[in-house]
Amino acid sequence: MNNDDEIRWRQIFENYEKAFNELIKHKNSVFDSKLEKAGYIHYFEITLHFAEKVMFAYLDAKGKSVETPRQAVRELAKLGIVQNQQIWFKIQNRRNLSLYIHKNEKLFDELLTNINNSYVQELTLFWEALNEIR
Repeated sequence: MNNDDEIRWRQIFENYEKAFNELIKHKNSVFDSKLEKAGYIHYFEITLHFAEKVMFAYLDAKGKSVETPRQAVRELAKLGIVQNQQIWFKIQNRRNLSLYIHKNEKLFDELLTNINNSYVQELTLFWEALNEIR
């Protein structure tokens, strides 16, 4: 285990934590416009981006390098850091959905519901597990 790798994953985790806190701050908000909905979805995308960077960095620090986000999720599930692999896989599969939400209001609302009802919960469990280790 390289000390620089340990420092790196913790630094990336701090970025994840900042993005995650912004997402949580607005979780129970009522969004009156498409712009507000899009902003919240963007907070989610940023949080997910940093979550995946933390996954890779953490596994690198532990000597378990992986090449894909799916592999990272599987490895972290073995370590008890990821609680629900299926939610993470769903998040990863739906990542590009936000590129199409401008075409369909129903997709906007569906993505917001998924973020609030399951994705944030899994991101919270991920934060809690890594925060305990940190």
